[in-house]
Amino acid sequence: MKTVIVGAGAVGLHLARSLSWEGHEVIVIDHHQELVDQVTSTIDALAIRGSGTSIPTLVQAGAQNADLLLAVTNVDEVNIVACMLARELGVKKRIARIRNQEYSKLNSPVPLHSIGIDQVIHPELESAKEVVRLIRYPDAVDIVECAGGKMFLTGVRLSDDSPIIGKTLQEVTPDDSDVPFRLVAISRSGRTIIPVSHDKLQAADLIYCISHLGDVDRVFEVVGKKVEPARKIMIMGGGIIGRMVAEELELQKKPVIKLIESDEERAERAVQRLVSTMVVRASSGIDIDLLAIEGLGEMDVFAALTDDDENNIVTSLFARHMQVKRTITLISKPQYMPVMQAIGLGTSINERLLTTDAILKFLRGGKIMSISSLRGLKAEIIEFQIGEKSKQAGKHLRDIHLPDGSLLGAVDHLGEVSVATGNTLILPGDRVVVFCDDRSVSKIEKLFG
Repeated sequence: MKTVIVGAGAVGLHLARSLSWEGHEVIVIDHHQELVDQVTSTIDALAIRGSGTSIPTLVQAGAQNADLLLAVTNVDEVNIVACMLARELGVKKRIARIRNQEYSKLNSPVPLHSIGIDQVIHPELESAKEVVRLIRYPDAVDIVECAGGKMFLTGVRLSDDSPIIGKTLQEVTPDDSDVPFRLVAISRSGRTIIPVSHDKLQAADLIYCISHLGDVDRVFEVVGKKVEPARKIMIMGGGIIGRMVAEELELQKKPVIKLIESDEERAERAVQRLVSTMVVRASSGIDIDLLAIEGLGEMDVFAALTDDDENNIVTSLFARHMQVKRTITLISKPQYMPVMQAIGLGTSINERLLTTDAILKFLRGGKIMSISSLRGLKAEIIEFQIGEKSKQAGKHLRDIHLPDGSLLGAVDHLGEVSVATGNTLILPGDRVVVFCDDRSVSKIEKLFG
């Protein structure tokens, strides 16, 4: 597939790297020479200096013969115009990253599809959804959708008193039982492990389990953690993400929500849109005294969601100092992500990575979803459809010899997705969700592809 990417920032670079790795022909357009040089020096892709709103530049990139255009700059209007021009040049599919939700309202007098945009990705919406999921499950390091949104991958850190420490994978999730989840990956001391039946769990392991959303509570029960809804939540930042999080939380079982915002206009907008949330105006971006006065130490969750990474990090560290049970830190600069756990802020989200994952998920139709951006885990989720002549068709999972470093997590049979066990029968037409490390990808493709 030939893909033109407009914008070589963090999102565009990540998309280019992922699509190039999968064998697509990728051409990147950006008006900053240093970003163009970064693409050509680090990725097997062509990069052109220019504007995505320039017809000559799009033609130079071969847009007239492209299957897909991804417009992912930081400017909504550039992304919209790039998609409009791409449609006129004959690009088959066009996707735009758009921050302003007014452009995509259902009652908009000018629907985006009518001007050449097939799919819109909202960075703030993706971030807000992630924050709400993490607040709903305060002991989760990560909760992400997979298998087309029918299953959820939950990351949990094992505490010293977890009842499954010292147990093998076979003991935790026996092959001969109908368990509601399957343990599919372990992150241990920076190393990713796709476990086998005799692997034993250790304290501080970060484990990932696949299950239906309704069974996520069961995952926490097994690892010895009780799911208790957060009752007191403080949100730092009244921008789009902060307001969207507060609006969603207001629909739940009446939590006490405080939103802190220093900008007068944003604070007023939050007051107008929110119903039960208490909006507090801060005198500055980092007002430690105000946070303490407003009861930060009594909160169950503190979510730092401002536009300033350093502000978010400092206030989250202060919340940890105040013994807040859970902090969630929004980070936009990718270079900060590797050190977040080291400084005691394990639960952080990156808006750009979430945006990239959302775009890749749409492109792949749920068939292949990279999870390398998950904290502490380097692996892939690959979904295959079992053909009529497949050698694996008609076999139970226990009889399929998966290569080392791989594990089958779920099976989609006629639209019904279930957690895979040794008793699971693989039939023609089924779609199987496989977790694997880098070493086993090619072997898995040969086995199921």
